[in-house]
Amino acid sequence: MFVLIANLRLIVVRPMHRQLAILLLSAVTACAAPRNFSAEAGRASAKQGIASGHMRVYIAGTEAAGEVGVESRDRSLLANLPRDRSLPIGCTVPHASEAVEFARAYNLEIIHHLRQTKSR
Repeated sequence: MFVLIANLRLIVVRPMHRQLAILLLSAVTACAAPRNFSAEAGRASAKQGIASGHMRVYIAGTEAAGEVGVESRDRSLLANLPRDRSLPIGCTVPHASEAVEFARAYNLEIIHHLRQTKSR
């Protein structure tokens, strides 16, 4: 009976250890140094995406999130690109306003590239 209980305790304890590890990992990554959300970083990231063929459209915002820097006339250019919601979004979320500038610069660089390739 003890062995069964011991085995049962291991089954119960192990998920708790896994949950604790996930919780600690989340806390450590939340406290990590913030990503560079400057417009320059956005343009550089867009150029890397263009070079690798992995372009996307960033969603960002403080009070309302959206495709920052994208005008309605450009939506057809971007229709086949995936939307990326990985930037900080929300009026109380740290770095959300800086992320808007990053997203705007990134999206505009992608639009500029797609316009150039379309006109060729």
